[in-house]
Amino acid sequence: MQQFRKLTLWLYQRIALILVLLLCIGTGVALSGTFELSADLVDAQALQHARVSVHTVKEAWFLYSQAVVDRLGNLENVTASPEYHQITGGIPVPATYTIELGERVSQAESGLSFRLFSNYPFPNRQGSGGPQNIFEQKALQYLQQNPTGFYYQKSEEQDHLLFRYAEAVQMEPSCVKCHNTWPGSPKTDWQVGDVRGVLEIAQPIDAFVSQAQDGLKSIWITLIVIGCLALTSLILVISYLQNSNQILQAKVAEKTSALNRLAHLDSLTELANRRCFDQVLEQEWRRMERQQQPLALMMCDVDYFKRFNDAYGHQAGDRCLQRIARAINANVRRTGDLATRYGGEEFAVIMPNTDHRQACLVAEKVQRAMLELQIEHYHSDVANHVTLSIGIASTIPQPIYHPTNLVRVADTALYEAKVKGRNQIIAKLPEKVESQST
Repeated sequence: MQQFRKLTLWLYQRIALILVLLLCIGTGVALSGTFELSADLVDAQALQHARVSVHTVKEAWFLYSQAVVDRLGNLENVTASPEYHQITGGIPVPATYTIELGERVSQAESGLSFRLFSNYPFPNRQGSGGPQNIFEQKALQYLQQNPTGFYYQKSEEQDHLLFRYAEAVQMEPSCVKCHNTWPGSPKTDWQVGDVRGVLEIAQPIDAFVSQAQDGLKSIWITLIVIGCLALTSLILVISYLQNSNQILQAKVAEKTSALNRLAHLDSLTELANRRCFDQVLEQEWRRMERQQQPLALMMCDVDYFKRFNDAYGHQAGDRCLQRIARAINANVRRTGDLATRYGGEEFAVIMPNTDHRQACLVAEKVQRAMLELQIEHYHSDVANHVTLSIGIASTIPQPIYHPTNLVRVADTALYEAKVKGRNQIIAKLPEKVESQST
């Protein structure tokens, strides 16, 4: 305690330096956060632009296939072919139409390019219709396994930032027959839903980055100005506070801390008390509800403790509870776990991010610790030393339930452990009950 007081006084004496450092660190974190946010916004904008562009090309493809090729396909003087330029009355097949549409868009937009590639390109595109680089190979491999997903990559090429995005093109029912019967088709066993190719868009994002950086500079200037104003205000406030009685402030803080400690601790066992248990259980329930992680509760009851008090005296009973409390607390050491005295000879442990299996492991450690304590109790019906009955409940909190439901289930498990002979662990789940005897 004396060392803590010295440290507190040392911090108060250097409060100005500490607050300035914290302000600088906070400003640095804010600047770094805005940089990360800017990069995320650039990626999100590029991804959205790419998805809209690919969707537009796909819609043009499907519209052409349905509104043009399907309607003209039955006319004798009209032939749909990848080599339609060489055929009188020829029109491009949908894939060829899409490829040429992408080439025209790429020529019209500087730096922007569309590509349609496949493992089975038409004969007239054997040289350029397959994957041409590592990105296209990885995109084709990924999209064949995840046809409804997408694949993208950001890279630097020729002093430009390039955003490459790819989506799978799946076989539609109207396309299967054409691809399987066309004489020049490189694959004739297509089925509906097969990935016949990948549509890729590559776009420079230097303009996005430049725009984001301009906005970033404005934010940084604003943060720096705010930081300077805050620093000036901080110096003025600290100058005023340093004229106050620092010793009195330290004593007030010490008394307040002691009162808070007493309000949340059980005086006998020095564990958290029932009031603290209720507050922490409510907080952890809401936190686990937001994160959708399991919350476990372990209830422990000293077997035949009334007989122990009657035989050995209340002072021995108090010492027994203190030793049990230390044993429980020593075996509940994960961050966030809280061991409490629930009342009388009953203890409770709140364990966030803990499922029933992990809670059972903790309970087994507590039982082994009790065995090692070897607190004499010849008036017990289950052993010649003090033992515990333990009930466990674990669930992922849901909004429709209340933390008291978890307490009720754990208490029911504890009651079952006592009814079945005590000195054992019972774990209950929402769907089923699992038990484990020590």
